[in-house]
Amino acid sequence: MHRRDFLKLLSTIALYSPLASSKNHSQKKIIIVGAGIVGTCIAHELSRLGQNITIIDKSLPGSGTSSKSFNWVNATYPKKPYSYNYLSQLGLAAFDDLNRHIDFPSKWNGSLEWFINSKRHKKLLSDVNKLLKYPTYSKHEIIDNFEASLYEPNINFNNNNNIVYSLEDGAIDTIKTIESLVARIKFNGGNVINNCIYKNSIYRNGKLSSVKTSNGEIETDLIIFATGVNTNSLINKKILKEPTPGIIIKSKPYKKIINKIIVGPGIHIHQQNDGKLIIGEQDGAPKNHKMRLKGYPTQFPSTSIADQHLNNMLDQTKSFIKNINNVEVESVDIGWRPLPLDGMPVIGFLNSKQDTYVASMHSGISLGPIVAKIVAQEITENINNKLFNDFRPSRF
Repeated sequence: MHRRDFLKLLSTIALYSPLASSKNHSQKKIIIVGAGIVGTCIAHELSRLGQNITIIDKSLPGSGTSSKSFNWVNATYPKKPYSYNYLSQLGLAAFDDLNRHIDFPSKWNGSLEWFINSKRHKKLLSDVNKLLKYPTYSKHEIIDNFEASLYEPNINFNNNNNIVYSLEDGAIDTIKTIESLVARIKFNGGNVINNCIYKNSIYRNGKLSSVKTSNGEIETDLIIFATGVNTNSLINKKILKEPTPGIIIKSKPYKKIINKIIVGPGIHIHQQNDGKLIIGEQDGAPKNHKMRLKGYPTQFPSTSIADQHLNNMLDQTKSFIKNINNVEVESVDIGWRPLPLDGMPVIGFLNSKQDTYVASMHSGISLGPIVAKIVAQEITENINNKLFNDFRPSRF
């Protein structure tokens, strides 16, 4: 695809208004299981189309992985092959469109990334150079230590003259985004049910008629699973590998110290508009933590263990960020990341009846709005969008 065609497609997606063509769509009763960023984005798009939407969650909206995420929106080098990277590029544009409909805190100052380990840094540069050979790509530059320091005077770049600057990257406040989505879903006539556990789908005369939940039966024509790490057990199909934990620290509001998303040695960090620092652990928990992480807890079993991770991460942060002291911590959480078997999103119908749909991916934060647009289009217009060709669950 040529760059001019790519930009044309971006414009089409950005300007696409479901309400303008909703009169051509038959209304369906649709249940969405999972009120994280992916589920609420899908529910929002379908509710804009006038569909009869009910979104249920076993807890509260955004209480799962979405609330314990680093919140980085990007279309960078790890997302390959090209079809996956391309979808992520469209995802950046979809956030602009989403902002036309709801308010949510965000920053789009780009990211800076480097490694001290020479082997890892060479791989980073190699991967970025491969990305730049794609027919279309988000904006990346390789800059030197001097230029990077102009952007971030409080960062020690270790005299590295090959720092990856991804200009279009951003970060959102996922919880506040989900809160805004839920409010808009309700405004559009959708139903949001908290503390409601999906149990099974009920068929009558060979046709999906309802789902059984902990709150009783709910009638439906279609069910969409946007259930993150719980997806395998709910759809009775293995599409995800074992999830991995990511430790996330959120500070109380702190003085302005960094501008961009910083992906430094062992740590990634950004600062929200409200001053809160979000710090993520790059490599996850060590293998000897496996037993105490059994059952996917979102909190550490004791304060002392949480403090070990907290202190280690803060020490790593201070090793390359200057003038950062006396940070007050608001929370230390464990976020569980859904990981498809081949690393790419899993999106589409699970059966020939086309009454059960799944949307599961890592990078749900980056992909939520664009996936929601295309899912809404597929479901309401009964089409198969080619952008999802490489991501169908039938590949497993």
